[in-house]
Amino acid sequence: MKKVLIITYYWPPASGSGVQRFLKFSKYLRDFGWEPVILTVKNGTYVAYDESLLNDIPKGLKVFKTKTFEPFAFYSILANNKASKSKGSTGLQNDTFLQKLLIYIRANFFIPDARKGWYNFACKKAVEIIEMEAIDAIITTGPPHSTHLIGHYLKDKIRLPWIADMRDPWTTVFYNEFFPRTKSTQKKDKNLEDLVLKSADLVTVVSKGMNDEFKDRANKICTIYNGFDEGDFKTKESSRSSKFTITYTGNFFQSQNIELLWKCIDDLTKEDSSFKENLSLNFVGNVDKQILDSLNRYNLSTFLEIEGFLPHDIAIDRMLSSSLLLLIIPNSERNNLIITGKIFEYLATSKPILSIGPNGNASDIISESGNNKMIDYDDYDEMKRQIISAYTHWKDNTVSVSVNDRINTFSRKTLTGLLAEQLNSISD
Repeated sequence: MKKVLIITYYWPPASGSGVQRFLKFSKYLRDFGWEPVILTVKNGTYVAYDESLLNDIPKGLKVFKTKTFEPFAFYSILANNKASKSKGSTGLQNDTFLQKLLIYIRANFFIPDARKGWYNFACKKAVEIIEMEAIDAIITTGPPHSTHLIGHYLKDKIRLPWIADMRDPWTTVFYNEFFPRTKSTQKKDKNLEDLVLKSADLVTVVSKGMNDEFKDRANKICTIYNGFDEGDFKTKESSRSSKFTITYTGNFFQSQNIELLWKCIDDLTKEDSSFKENLSLNFVGNVDKQILDSLNRYNLSTFLEIEGFLPHDIAIDRMLSSSLLLLIIPNSERNNLIITGKIFEYLATSKPILSIGPNGNASDIISESGNNKMIDYDDYDEMKRQIISAYTHWKDNTVSVSVNDRINTFSRKTLTGLLAEQLNSISD
């Protein structure tokens, strides 16, 4: 069996879609003739933790961990990030001079990102692992995109086949518009992006839009979506909640605060006493203060329950017991390229999805899978129609959507098979 060294900053007990992508690939790669070996950090800075994900690590998997230098951790303390970690797309407040100064430093001195302090530790350890484990290929996954600079170093030094996996855009990622980046910073970051794209034997991306963005600069490129793990759903069943429950899972950012949606829900509570009596809003994750303020203005706080981050298996339980799942693509530049990781698990529940955003990669996947169509940010009537439809089906205890076989192409095992094919293509 060939061996692939996977270099990833995010690994359990860290939580989030960035963790799950290669945790799930590692779970199934052996089925396709590849033995994964993991290199990660032992003292990383994570927004959330999920100890339950440790149970998904395959038995016998070798995981190597190194130290890292984390200036971001000190920076976060100075910026009082504990009190503002759910504030805006950057997770930071900029109300005071000190906070503005720190954000400027973050934007212009940590290039490409604040995790670059791992580079020296990871490069040294990776060389040892490659020799000790007789590694046949390397994968780096980002963000943080500084991880790809480790891949570039190894490619130049050892000449093994290298896949650079891009889970998010690099220089064009939506939250960069919130940073005060200088022109010289943007140029330096773009040069690093070009270097990685041109050096990697293969670039894998999570959407067709990202494929279009990178394909002219990459040697070879392939789209491998995030997905859902059938194993996470195998022992679980869909259920009907006692309330009409609209559920959102994950971080809820300022750029996802759609005032028209809250007005629509508020109007429905005024127009239909039954809807008001049965309504429940359940948010699983961090919620931006502006969203909470909007909910207050529209008299919806009394219906709201915020559970914070939950273990992944419990979050799936919340999805399966929901009446309507809420998906909002950030209202930002180039948001037609965004495909959030939760889309595939939402689809796997066969629950109706109230999805709001632009025509783009996410809307194509949702419509092709047979769920409700994506709603434009200012389409009040369609928001109201879909909510009423889901509520009616909840009351009648009937099925409102019929997800088709397209969803099967997004299973984690199927997608791992595609990754293995790409590994074979560059290593034979």
